[in-house]
Amino acid sequence: MDIHKANWNLPLWAFLGQSLVRYDNQGNPTPELATKWRFDNPQTLVFTIREGVKFHNLPPVNGRELTAEDVAFSLNRIRTPRAEFIWASQFERVDKIEAVDKYTVRMTLKSPFAPILSYIASGTVSSNKIIIAPESIQKWGDLADIEHAVGTGPFQIQQFTPGVGGTAVRNPSYWEQGRPYADGVSITSVPDRATMIAAYRTGKIDFGTQDNGDLALSEKDDLKRTNPEIQYTDWSRPNWFGLVPNLNNKLFQDIRIRKAIFLAIDRQEALKLNLGGGGYLTGPLPQRMFPGWAAWTDEELLKLPGYRQPKDQDIAEAKRLLAEAGYSNGLTVEAEGTNLFPQINLKNMEIAKSQLAKAGITVNIKLVDGAIWFGQDTKGDFGFRARGYSASRDPDDQLYSRHHSTGGRNYQKLNDPDLDKLLDAQRQELDIEKRKALVKKAQVRLMELAPQVWLHTAVNYMPRQPWVRGLEQTEYDPFWLPSNIWINK
Repeated sequence: MDIHKANWNLPLWAFLGQSLVRYDNQGNPTPELATKWRFDNPQTLVFTIREGVKFHNLPPVNGRELTAEDVAFSLNRIRTPRAEFIWASQFERVDKIEAVDKYTVRMTLKSPFAPILSYIASGTVSSNKIIIAPESIQKWGDLADIEHAVGTGPFQIQQFTPGVGGTAVRNPSYWEQGRPYADGVSITSVPDRATMIAAYRTGKIDFGTQDNGDLALSEKDDLKRTNPEIQYTDWSRPNWFGLVPNLNNKLFQDIRIRKAIFLAIDRQEALKLNLGGGGYLTGPLPQRMFPGWAAWTDEELLKLPGYRQPKDQDIAEAKRLLAEAGYSNGLTVEAEGTNLFPQINLKNMEIAKSQLAKAGITVNIKLVDGAIWFGQDTKGDFGFRARGYSASRDPDDQLYSRHHSTGGRNYQKLNDPDLDKLLDAQRQELDIEKRKALVKKAQVRLMELAPQVWLHTAVNYMPRQPWVRGLEQTEYDPFWLPSNIWINK
């Protein structure tokens, strides 16, 4: 898949390409192909491009130096206003991107836009902002065939076979002196999880990464019993699982109904049943992914209505709200489920069905084909469903796109002017502490509205063999600095 159109981070590209900015191990934007940046004013962001960086010595670029023109071309391509460029919406506040001179790029914003540095950073899922050369597109038309990949990264493509894997070799012209340490990298496509775990046991795989070789908690525990020497980095998936009612449905426009459902769900039980405990409960913004930004810590969240234990008080209040809304004899809700990504969709809805029955709410689940499911989502043509949302590592992408009245993924059609004002304000606030305060107020408002039932976020585990050195995996970046990796074996 074309890296600029992908809805996940293609792992081989992490070794082949680079972006202007990347995430450091604390989730902050840090220089990569840009050495520095500045805001000349709240709507003008200027980047200084690293001098002496060369593209891979492969056709059609043939090792020429990276310039500001390449950066402007790449970012303008990513924000192409066509459906296949799925991250274009992250650049909706950008007016223009242009090369000022050989090593300077100027980005002009339509209005101040605080998340912009996060949106141009590469690293984890939803952050595929690799800088390429125009010649590649002129020659090949797109970047769908990774054997045509030409970037500035520490390794360059050697061969790739879809469904099998590929190899990349050391880039002899790489700009970081003395790097990369390794002579090459091989990525293997494993057909099933049993084969993958067996490969870890026998040492055939050196390390795995997010969504490409990571393990669930039960798998990790099984592997530790036979291979205690294997080490792990845990990471919170950049999405949450929850229950989403369609607010176009008159039933769910009644906040008493929404709050009754919100209260009746036993989130701690749902986490155990769905993920075997391999995750944590979350509010509107996953607190372990966004320390300092989330309105509640783990401990604070567990004291809130809907999250607290035991459930007696919440169930009683849910029944009272239903009776007040005219449903003292119970309520029937029509819902959908799909076997596509069952942990996100069908399984959580089946758990919800069982739990809501305790408050007098009957849930009828209609099974839907995966393709139809997503079509219903984007059209807002659904009743009540369990689902998950992936997003980049900025609070704006987690909150604005799903909950603002104009948000591109606000499929449930939430429309609250007070919430919109907060979400608009945090986008324009460049003072980080003031922005954090606005983001927290937005989460409090969401809790008041109860438009969704936030359940949990999965935690998975990235294994690495004891002979792997220099691999610093973080929640923000599965490889961080691939040029530092080496094998002591």
